[in-house]
Amino acid sequence: MIDPATMNAGVYTYTVTGTAPCPNETATVTVTINTPPDPGTPGAITLCSTDVPASLFAQLGGTPDAGGAWTGPSPVVGGMINPATMNAGVYTYTVTGTAPCPDESATVTVTINTPPDPGTPGAITLCSTDAATSLFALLGGSADAGGAWSGPSAVVGGMIDPATMNAGVYTYTVTGTAPCPNETATITVTINTPPDPGTPGAITLCSTDSAASLFAQLGGTPDAGGVWTGPSAVVGGMIDPASMNAGVYTYTVTGTAPCPDESATVTVTINTPPDPGTPGTITLCSTDAATSLFALLGGTPDAGGAWSGPSPVVGGMINPATMNAGVYTYTVTGTAPCPDESATVTVTINTPPDPGTPGAITLCSTDAASSLFALLGGTPDAGGAWSGPSPVVGGMIDPASMNAGVYTYTVTGTAPCPDESATVTVTINTPPDPGTDGSITLCSTDAATSLFALLGGTPDAGGAWSGPSPVVGGMINPATMNAGVYTYTVAGTAPCPNETATVTVTINTPPDPGTPGAITLCSTDAASSLFAVLGGTPDAGGAWTGPSPVVGGMIDPASMNAGVYTYTVTGTAPAPMRPPRSL
Repeated sequence: MIDPATMNAGVYTYTVTGTAPCPNETATVTVTINTPPDPGTPGAITLCSTDVPASLFAQLGGTPDAGGAWTGPSPVVGGMINPATMNAGVYTYTVTGTAPCPDESATVTVTINTPPDPGTPGAITLCSTDAATSLFALLGGSADAGGAWSGPSAVVGGMIDPATMNAGVYTYTVTGTAPCPNETATITVTINTPPDPGTPGAITLCSTDSAASLFAQLGGTPDAGGVWTGPSAVVGGMIDPASMNAGVYTYTVTGTAPCPDESATVTVTINTPPDPGTPGTITLCSTDAATSLFALLGGTPDAGGAWSGPSPVVGGMINPATMNAGVYTYTVTGTAPCPDESATVTVTINTPPDPGTPGAITLCSTDAASSLFALLGGTPDAGGAWSGPSPVVGGMIDPASMNAGVYTYTVTGTAPCPDESATVTVTINTPPDPGTDGSITLCSTDAATSLFALLGGTPDAGGAWSGPSPVVGGMINPATMNAGVYTYTVAGTAPCPNETATVTVTINTPPDPGTPGAITLCSTDAASSLFAVLGGTPDAGGAWTGPSPVVGGMIDPASMNAGVYTYTVTGTAPAPMRPPRSL
């Protein structure tokens, strides 16, 4: 067999081996082997529709003969496959064969892949506080899904999260089906930082505090340059508690689009400082009633404060009787940051004048002048003035010339202490009047006589008599009582002493002529003493009268007449002469 596929053309000799001695015999066959046309071996090409035209011939395997003709889904010009204008499919390359070789064909299977569409570039400006956004949605055109994102930050789920990812160019890559290359489109992401107004703050001020920076009250790291709004207009970012209102002040920082403006607040509390009122003063007398210190403060002081001072203050009262003078301070506790505030009341306590304590004196109108001041009790102040029923000169009471009654000693007080007075009650007793001395001469035979009637002047009744004999009923009975000085004593009302007056009583004894006698004589008898004839105890010295003159008290019967002779003894006044005793 001649196998043109494996054997060469030429003369092939057929030798038949002769049976010896027959020689081998041969015959030849001249074989001409025409090479069939070689269209090459099938090939395939995958093109991208965006590729430049490619040679189909170059896609054939083997050693295809040139000059063949191409047929296929699209007319082939110049043996080129243009993926942009021609269809994919099997393109046949036919080479005309030299007989007896038939035409031979080989195919190139053309696959034309569409390049991936990543869309067209896009851009977005986000705020770092924005929600995550789909990058894919930002691509223009009609981007193929399923691509992959790359960029400054890892992209998860095709989302750009400005809170966690970086700004920059994010590339969307859609894998091409070979030989289409991967295609990319980009999204330029700008991430603006939102303005930072800081975190909310608060400040409590006292309305007397100096202006404070609102900005400094914000927490965090607030951006400068914002604008403040609130209950009062804010100038220079300052809160002035003296002129602005409390409330919520808002700090707004303008955002760079798309970041919105951002705000933070400062809550301002403005406490009113406590009002202790304005200073006051009072001058009290130590005898004044307790007074409210609070009422002495000026202005409109707040209630509820506390007092301090030289003495403990109870119930807000100053009691001048038990507390010290000085500066008393009223302190009202401030609500932070307002400090405690104080106002003072200066208390002057004057001591009332001391006129001493009341006194009394009982004087006798005959007493010497006495110091009224010395009669006051206690420790009276000197320098006061006396008034009373009689003008007082030199502070003396002269009972001889001044009236009894209440004498008032007044010491002028230092305001507000009033003048103070004490009294001396002066009683002036009149000394008793026993009358003036008297005297009487009585005869022991006289009737009883009133001694009182014998006193001179205007003696007071009711006195008592004393003397040589007890006096009964104020009478002197010369018959039973002794002569002598009888004293009339009138008891004085203290301090007047008892006063006395006397009656000197002389009691004369009446003359005693004796008792009558009788004698009978003879005319021749010798003269006889008449006196001797008297009975009793006749006083001598009497005088005789009778019928005849009596000489020497003798009765001479020779020369004298008989008859009744009377012996008369002269009485000492007031005693009368006793009746003559007759013989």
